[in-house]
Amino acid sequence: MRVPFARFAIAVSLAAAFFASPGHAEDQKVSKELAKPLVAAQKAMKDNDLATALASVKEADAMPNLTDFDKFTIQEFYANIYIGQKDYANAAVAYEKMADSPALPAEKKKNVLTNAVLLDSNTNKIDNVKRYGTALEALGPLDSKVVGPLAVAYYNSGDTAKAQQLAQQELARAQAAGEPPQQGILDIVARTQLKSNDMAASSKTLETLVTNYGDPNDWAQLIDIAFGTKGIHDIEALHLYRLRVLTNAKTSVEDYATMAAVADQLNYPVEEVTFLEHGLSTNAITASDKAGAKLGAARPKAAKDKATIGEFEGIAKARKTGDYDLKLAETYYGYNRYADAADAAMRAMSKGGLKDPSEANMVLGEALAAQGKNAEAVDALSKANAGAWPAIAHLWTVYTQRKYTTATTR
Repeated sequence: MRVPFARFAIAVSLAAAFFASPGHAEDQKVSKELAKPLVAAQKAMKDNDLATALASVKEADAMPNLTDFDKFTIQEFYANIYIGQKDYANAAVAYEKMADSPALPAEKKKNVLTNAVLLDSNTNKIDNVKRYGTALEALGPLDSKVVGPLAVAYYNSGDTAKAQQLAQQELARAQAAGEPPQQGILDIVARTQLKSNDMAASSKTLETLVTNYGDPNDWAQLIDIAFGTKGIHDIEALHLYRLRVLTNAKTSVEDYATMAAVADQLNYPVEEVTFLEHGLSTNAITASDKAGAKLGAARPKAAKDKATIGEFEGIAKARKTGDYDLKLAETYYGYNRYADAADAAMRAMSKGGLKDPSEANMVLGEALAAQGKNAEAVDALSKANAGAWPAIAHLWTVYTQRKYTTATTR
């Protein structure tokens, strides 16, 4: 699996003066003929008139008998103008020409090579990223901005050993500095661990990824690993499916069909409809496939369930044991009635007589999390401590404590 290049910060500085600075060699100055168009370009750039600046630079570029330093300086102007226009593809070409120029000044070499790596990573030019990254390594320790895209380039070109070396190096640096590791770095580490079937280590890395970045594909892998927990039953699977929907984790048609079947088997038709409608909204299923076809049968059941919920609530409240209240809490969660779900779950636990108290803590934690009561949610989830529940509750805790924001709602 290829690791996608992340969008990395571009360390550019606008070209200011293009005449030789003290200490430069005599040939490190632009030709006099270029002064007029480049001064015009410089003035236009200061006025943020990038279209005029670009026209002036093209005028300079068309002049005959340009020296290597003339060409380098023109590309420097191009680069900064294109960055200002957010035209990163053309900016990458300009930085490539600067990096390959025989007139590249020593004091600008690191900055130019760094930007060439970052811009070429954005356009997936793997060979260029490796070439300019190697040149940067020869200049000394790599800047952390460069390590990520360089490691990704090595990984995607098949040199996983070099990629892993760079990834571990950057991961150690970030951890020592108390910084969140780069997403691309964690991707490489996680994929390497998964390839070696180290589920414990890969789960830990994937948790760091979803905590900081929340990529649906990472959530899908993490949830899939949790499905490997021994002794998992339908009701426990239902709580993983809920997390799958909340995180928009990648889900196949077969998985949606299974999700619907489990909700139907447990007699939660409203939640079955929620699962299937989510699949339709994300274009993961269609109305005619085996998952989408279940929706027509589920909707009448959901309508009947909603019509009788008041009657069931009365029966549950009157019952001496909490088993019906727990069923009511699960039902209300599927209705998105989170406060009612939390109340029913707490009532179930206070009455007692539950076959599985961990389930009550689980739905209570989910309902509290949905209301933004995260500390209380984590406390409830920590008490789901029997059977397969601890592994599932742990993932819900990771979701509750995530650092990224999400617009996903149910």
